[in-house]
Amino acid sequence: MFPNFKQLLSSFLCFGLIPFSIPLFASDHIDLYLKWYHQFQFAGYYTALEKGYYRELGLDVSIHESKNGLEGLHQLISEKEARYGVGTNEVLLQWHAGAPIVVIAVIFQHSPIVLFTKKTHPDQSVQDLVGKKIMLSPHVYEILALLKKEKLDPSRFRQLPHSFRFLDIVEGKVDALDGYSTTQTYELEKMGFPLIVFSPRTSGIDFYGDNLFTSKLEIENNPTRVKKFREASLRGWDYAMKHKQEIVNLISEKYASSIPKEQLLFEAEQMEPLIQPSLVEIGYMYEGRWKHINEVYADFGMLPKNLDLSGFLYNANPKPNYESIFSILILLLCIVLVAWMIQRYRWNKRYSETLKTEVLLRTEELKISNNALNSTNLVLESKLKELTEAQEKLLNREKLATIGNLTAGMAHELNTPLGAIVSSNGTISDFFQNQFQTIINYLFTFSNEDKERFYFLIREYQNIQNVFYTGKKEREFKKELEIEYAEIFQKYLKDDREEYLNLIVDSSAFLLGDHLKFILESDHKKEILTMGSKVASVFRSCSIISTASEKSSHVVKSLKNYLISDDLTHSDQSKIDITSEIETILTLYYYNINHRVKVQKHFLSHRKCKGNRDNLNLVWVNLLNNALYAISFEGIIELTIEDDGPWIKVSFIDYGSGIPKNIQDRIFEPFFTTKSKGEGVGLGLDICRKVINKMNGKIEFESEVGKTKFTVYLLAEE
Repeated sequence: MFPNFKQLLSSFLCFGLIPFSIPLFASDHIDLYLKWYHQFQFAGYYTALEKGYYRELGLDVSIHESKNGLEGLHQLISEKEARYGVGTNEVLLQWHAGAPIVVIAVIFQHSPIVLFTKKTHPDQSVQDLVGKKIMLSPHVYEILALLKKEKLDPSRFRQLPHSFRFLDIVEGKVDALDGYSTTQTYELEKMGFPLIVFSPRTSGIDFYGDNLFTSKLEIENNPTRVKKFREASLRGWDYAMKHKQEIVNLISEKYASSIPKEQLLFEAEQMEPLIQPSLVEIGYMYEGRWKHINEVYADFGMLPKNLDLSGFLYNANPKPNYESIFSILILLLCIVLVAWMIQRYRWNKRYSETLKTEVLLRTEELKISNNALNSTNLVLESKLKELTEAQEKLLNREKLATIGNLTAGMAHELNTPLGAIVSSNGTISDFFQNQFQTIINYLFTFSNEDKERFYFLIREYQNIQNVFYTGKKEREFKKELEIEYAEIFQKYLKDDREEYLNLIVDSSAFLLGDHLKFILESDHKKEILTMGSKVASVFRSCSIISTASEKSSHVVKSLKNYLISDDLTHSDQSKIDITSEIETILTLYYYNINHRVKVQKHFLSHRKCKGNRDNLNLVWVNLLNNALYAISFEGIIELTIEDDGPWIKVSFIDYGSGIPKNIQDRIFEPFFTTKSKGEGVGLGLDICRKVINKMNGKIEFESEVGKTKFTVYLLAEE
């Protein structure tokens, strides 16, 4: 016996330790295929390779540049495991066409693709390209969407295939062409070419750029390797954006020696506002943005609208599978019941045999049976307690899901004011670094009277810091000024009137009224207005920072009030200000309640009720979500708070399609839902009813075609 046991133990040690020794001798080989030639656009992957980030996680990575762009890239990646690619937003088209690929990270939060044209006058717009020759690359749908948004359909310009020779615009062979703002801008600016750039983002068309993707086969068979490769790549990107000069030297020496370092560094700096590493985690992607991209493609008839993106986006941190855990618990419970039934059967059999032979032991056996019944009762009580706890877990899960939805929207809600602060801060910094000393030097050359004119102009900026115009409104305002001050302009501005008109608007000198002629009397009026416009820009930037900071503070404060509460708010006896709580939730849902949704509020009662604040907020969130879903996030929602005797009556009214009569009796059933797969599990209204019932209240609804009203009755605090 012992020799066999020793032999078995030796075999286990030899073969059982083999899986643990494999990483010491071998690495997973991965091929990464780029969509273009080597340049700083792919710096994060070079950094991860050269800094050893891949090697630390047991990955052997080879990076391949492309000389044919995206041609065949998606098919290549989908055919085999251990292949990854860097693509454009065309991955969505390829995925819908059947290519088994999955996007695992987004590097550029904003696409670098823009439209270049020659600058000819200050008020130039996309409309100036009517009848002109425009050279476009294949599949540049974001540029086509920009032109379509600006009412410039293909019949109004001459479209030419892209030659990828950017001297064509310099030589006048074409009037406009598309390209990357990170690279082509350098080439054209270096030539001194007067350039103007039109970005699709200015028209609300915001695509992602450089999407890292792999095959569905790789995701399913090697989930750990996918996670490691993504983690190491994003780590490389983080290092590259923080050490641009070092990585420029690396790329110049090992990957792209033909590109000047100056051009690589220019590309790195241009990528900063597109990647936004200081505002958004590198690699982050939002399903709502992909739905926006889906809508743009749908406008061109290339994709259906409201595409279900399940399986297209990679989730690096999936939520625990509560269904599997619940299934395991049910299985264990069944095993316990089966075991108990078998044991019970054995007891009964033994009891019958004993009765046949030992009548005197009947009483003892009856006691054993009674004990078994008592044990069964204890087990049932324990299971009832477990079911109650499971119900509480479902409630907590619903809360966490709500918080997750709010947090996803908050990042995008904060991006706009934070971006405005960063941009305005750059304007102020540029002023003090490059313009302030020049203004001081100019003042020393002025006469006392001209100095007084300059001080007279900027003295009023504390009152005019919020007065400025852009775009069409600016052009209309200039025409009004030219009419209003025609007499002054005729007297003092006989030449270069357009240039002075721009300076008067930029410096806000128009607010001086009749005192404007005091400025225009000077021989140095152009210098005074020019310096005034630079000082005015600082005051405007300060105003923008103040407004953006106030908005960010308001959003963060509302999120804090919703998430962070003292112990009293968890109590079922806490005092709840219903109006304040609903206002907080509306603030947090501002991202979903966009300009297409109008919320009409009729808050006629300010009485408070008693209950659990967190659970009651979950009721308001569920009712608001249902109303938004019912109107497809476009239309009118009415919120009413009013007194009704001892009750506080809270109503949510939407003007959607209504609830069909054949399912109205089932809407409060758990796990019953009319939403699409993946958009709800059917617990919302069930949870609402249980929360309200626990507070001794009631919830009712009435629905017809075109209108649905949910009303919650809560007892007011005495």
